[in-house]
Amino acid sequence: MTEVNERTSIDFGIALKALAEPTRFKIAQLLLERHHCSRSISKTLGISESAVSQHMSVLKKAGLVEGFRHGYHVHYVLRPEALRAMVAHLEQWIERTERIEDCHETNPCRFKLDDGTNGCLYRSE
Repeated sequence: MTEVNERTSIDFGIALKALAEPTRFKIAQLLLERHHCSRSISKTLGISESAVSQHMSVLKKAGLVEGFRHGYHVHYVLRPEALRAMVAHLEQWIERTERIEDCHETNPCRFKLDDGTNGCLYRSE
């Protein structure tokens, strides 16, 4: 399920998917330290500037990163408001899971096998 946070224009699912790729996650970790240009990211991670550009495009589309001109180069930074939106979304998930009643006793699995028996792996005996 993807939800858009109107305040920050973040699609939570797209943002998670963007950060799930290992190189993009490393780029995000670099950007936690300070802003970087493509060349700096390229040299630090040992990947081509073209690859950096492609990864930055995904991170920007996900709303996690923005670029600004610094001389001849574009420097990239993480958007703190985007990270806050992701944290808020995760906190909502935590709150929802904490409210779930014990499914084994009060809300049993509704999955049934073809023979009509309870198909849940948990069987109270």
